[in-house]
Amino acid sequence: MKRARLPKRTPIGVALAAVMIATGGWASATSVPESAHPSSSSAPLVVGGIFPFTGSKSLLSQWGTHGVAVGLYEVNHNGGVLGHQLKSAYVDDAADSVDALPAFRKLLLSHPTVVVGPFSPTIEAVINQFQPNDVADFMVGGLTTLDNMKYPFVFRTTSSDSNEAIAMAYYAISRGWKTASLIFDNSANSQGFVPPIIKAFKALGGKIDANITLVPGQSSYSTELTQAFANKPQVIFDSMDSQTAATLFNDGQQLGYMNVPWIGDDLQSAPQGAYAKAFGSTAAKFLTAALPASPSGAAYSHFLADYKQVWHTTSILPTTFNEYDSIVISALAMAIAKSTDPKVWVHDVLKVTNPPGTECFTYASCLALVQKGKKIKYFGASGNDIFNQYHNVFSGFQMVGFDSKLNNVTRGTVSPQQLASVVAKER
Repeated sequence: MKRARLPKRTPIGVALAAVMIATGGWASATSVPESAHPSSSSAPLVVGGIFPFTGSKSLLSQWGTHGVAVGLYEVNHNGGVLGHQLKSAYVDDAADSVDALPAFRKLLLSHPTVVVGPFSPTIEAVINQFQPNDVADFMVGGLTTLDNMKYPFVFRTTSSDSNEAIAMAYYAISRGWKTASLIFDNSANSQGFVPPIIKAFKALGGKIDANITLVPGQSSYSTELTQAFANKPQVIFDSMDSQTAATLFNDGQQLGYMNVPWIGDDLQSAPQGAYAKAFGSTAAKFLTAALPASPSGAAYSHFLADYKQVWHTTSILPTTFNEYDSIVISALAMAIAKSTDPKVWVHDVLKVTNPPGTECFTYASCLALVQKGKKIKYFGASGNDIFNQYHNVFSGFQMVGFDSKLNNVTRGTVSPQQLASVVAKER
């Protein structure tokens, strides 16, 4: 099958894609005839994406679509899956639980064989829908309520927010910051960080000065900031939507509170993103974000090469290696099962990532082993993708900061072993 070129990512193109999605159309990463029917032996397989193309967390859609596109490139440029190429179909959930279920139902019209997403804000609105509709899902995000999930058709290649909270606390203590205030908005996603970060920080010898909960959409947060900084904390832990952050950070600049370290969640790690820009001129020195996974080695290098082919840069967006790994894992599970039917291949996902097996780092090398009848253990671009009994992974974290141009720089890492050491202290 002849593959079409990926369209250039322009502001107009992004806007048109958003309009298409919002109005019921769908964006495809490869060009295929609309008449192609899923039952055809050579018909493309649909990788569905549920992302927020509109709303206060719309930047997540770029993370999702960038990662999916690179995953499609990797599989399609190495023979596809059992004679099929992959194509994408996206729907907009606006990061709103009310919109998530209608978006999922719209996506079903494209007959996806696997779904990537949604992100944490809306996963619980649709998590019960995947198995009844025979669709496998790889959600994105670390929502703590999924730490012990039991959904046979749902997997998560991003480490839990409970682990991310531990990483944030560990990094702060490692830098000598032993007093902290928490500033988190009232969303379930943000509040999921609060108990584990308090527990970890205290276990490591830290002291919490204040725990502030923000109501999004207010015109000023001066009162909340004054409370948070009353005892002159050495570090601030935070998580909030971008609009709330813009107001909060502006108030913080006026009050002189942006000259202490702030450690945020992965949402704040986007290079030249809304959070870093809103933080102001001191972002390069004082803003750090915890990014799940500790990418390195052959798999990550190969991912970067693919990313450059698709997006013409190696400055990757956050979580893109997670979406990429999700698609590679799905394709390899189909190859092992010799079936593209999710009811069949979903039971072979763990055979891709979990030992025993020969370690492999790319779709092509893993597929070659599968075709020889060998057991494999895929080590992904995001790190070790071993799923536990709850279909969760346990990865390390990058602590990502910014340079003067607001491009990402790595300030440090927190390894799985270091996370485990904190858990041991908490007991």
